[in-house]
Amino acid sequence: MSLTTSTAKVSTKPPVSGVRLDSLTGLRWYAALLVACFHFAYEETSTGASLEVFRLKEVVYAGPSAVSFFFILSGFVLAWSARPRDTVTRFWRRRFARIYPSHLATFGVATLTMIWMGKSLDPRIALANLSLTQSWIPNRKEWWFGYNGVSWSLSCEFLFYLSFPFVVKAIRRFSARGLWVTVVMGNLCVLLAPLAADRIVQATGWDAKFMLYIFPPVRLIEFAIGIAVALLVKNGNWRGPGLAASLALSVLIVFGPSHIMPFDFHWAADTVIPYTLTIAAAARADVWAEPSPFRNRITVYLGEVSFAFYLVHEIVIFSTDHFLTTHRLAIPLALHLGLVLAVSLLGAILLHEYVEKPGVRLLSGGRRKARQVAA
Repeated sequence: MSLTTSTAKVSTKPPVSGVRLDSLTGLRWYAALLVACFHFAYEETSTGASLEVFRLKEVVYAGPSAVSFFFILSGFVLAWSARPRDTVTRFWRRRFARIYPSHLATFGVATLTMIWMGKSLDPRIALANLSLTQSWIPNRKEWWFGYNGVSWSLSCEFLFYLSFPFVVKAIRRFSARGLWVTVVMGNLCVLLAPLAADRIVQATGWDAKFMLYIFPPVRLIEFAIGIAVALLVKNGNWRGPGLAASLALSVLIVFGPSHIMPFDFHWAADTVIPYTLTIAAAARADVWAEPSPFRNRITVYLGEVSFAFYLVHEIVIFSTDHFLTTHRLAIPLALHLGLVLAVSLLGAILLHEYVEKPGVRLLSGGRRKARQVAA
């Protein structure tokens, strides 16, 4: 289906209750796929000519920025679907049910994989991983990325969930102008943060990657941007380009200028503006029932399993690499990547259907209501 380049309609306020944001769900899949391809390019070591690997690294260089997309989207979805009469404890219980069973399951698989590979197990790192506190420890990459390395981002999400009931309550009090100030200032903070990195590193001794990419309070800014954008769209006050223009800008930045910007900008600074615009435009397209290429059944389902895909893909990368290296097998890089993605998708479907969904039903205290979009 074609995209639309129209800007937001402002004459009337569209009905938003009960609207399923399927375009945002579909977009999640492409963000997760970008992360997976990035990790494959930079972490596989067993196959592929050096030139092929170099080219793949160049293409997916901005892969870490997809985490920024997820953080903005998380704030957006939670604010969009917030229940007026919800209690703090009920909200926390639902979020725990949404992420922790899958996290626990993949932690177990990662542990077994490490034993198979002959790697040592550090109980301190395991405890930090299980408690989702690993991202609060400065300058310790072995702690951030220990066991199932991608779970560092869940440490940030854990802070988001704990703070959401209080942050959204405060932001809801803002006028439309106040919400716009929040969006603009939040984007400027993320955009300009790398310029202050050297001074903060000198003052604190923190690694720049920790400060700009890992540390949960810093990433809370992107989460707050998502909340403010959701309230603007929901109230009919969003003014921005349509889906085609926003998406084109995101693609252009991801595969273009991010490659030539200073290194610290590629974590989030390069892409925070286009991602903000794209998320708002995709939601608006669903609200107004405008054409969207992300709303078809297959893409939406892939988006629904994207969280599980994100959790399993790095385990698959390391396991496949270890197997090929141990058995001295060499396969073409494209075949290796295809194998990793296929196995990761199969594992994601199993995790989603047999751990994530049952966990939500069991721990949320009842059946889920009709889904709008996965947070």
